Amino acid sequence: MASLRLCERPEDSLYAAVHPEGAVSPRRESCFDRRISVREPQSATGFAYTEPVQTAQNAAGLDPGTVDPTWPPPSGHPSGSDTPGPKTISAALVYGSILLVLVLLVAAIWGFGGFKQRTDLFRPTPPGTLFMTGPYEFRFTEATAQHKRNYDNTFYWEIVMLGEGRTTGKESISPNYMGGSGMFASKDDLSQEISMPDSVRMGESRGFDRHRFTPGLPLSPYAVVFRYKDTYRPGSTIRFVVFDLIYGKHYLASEEEGWHNATYARQFYLPVRVLPGK
Repeated sequence: MASLRLCERPEDSLYAAVHPEGAVSPRRESCFDRRISVREPQSATGFAYTEPVQTAQNAAGLDPGTVDPTWPPPSGHPSGSDTPGPKTISAALVYGSILLVLVLLVAAIWGFGGFKQRTDLFRPTPPGTLFMTGPYEFRFTEATAQHKRNYDNTFYWEIVMLGEGRTTGKESISPNYMGGSGMFASKDDLSQEISMPDSVRMGESRGFDRHRFTPGLPLSPYAVVFRYKDTYRPGSTIRFVVFDLIYGKHYLASEEEGWHNATYARQFYLPVRVLPGK
């Protein structure tokens, strides 16, 4: 390999082609070195011959500095400040989705009648029907209404559901009629007044000396007494309800088992017979 120094003057055509800014002062020269290869003389015994080595990229006809567009993108993200973080969902979108689901759920329940008043809890039963509930057997036929004076000179209506009953068990037992846990209730459809039992009457006597059914005995007179306000006006019928009873644990804080009200009940519309007032 040898080096050759070439100098050209500004007025030469080669300088004008390389420097388009035009000619400069004729006193200046432009010089540059150019390397040229000189073939070595062949030896007496042979000659030297070399070929350029081609790499895989050069063999494929690609410049090492270029990227083949058919290459797949690199997997993963480079670790740097420009790397996008994990995608997050806005709180408004989350709450909006939950609200939409709740609205659709309510609409579905409404469409299938889930908010309608249930009418299957009270089974209509004709007066005089003999039926069983828990350890009891009852039959109710009619009701009496009597206007009475109280001890404080106030007036009220006494409504008595007349029927008969007995126990089907092996132990003496009395139906629970007290308060909200009692198995009896009544309602006046005209005034919408609801009343819970005031007392019960068992047997032939009108007293309260007998409160239990004796096992093995047939049906005996049984009456449930209600008290209505003075504004009550007797109609042709009155609604009377007797709940079904189930046996088991009724209170969470107690392990004691016993008979208590179930979900369903029998509903009677008993004819009302008005008695003279007292």
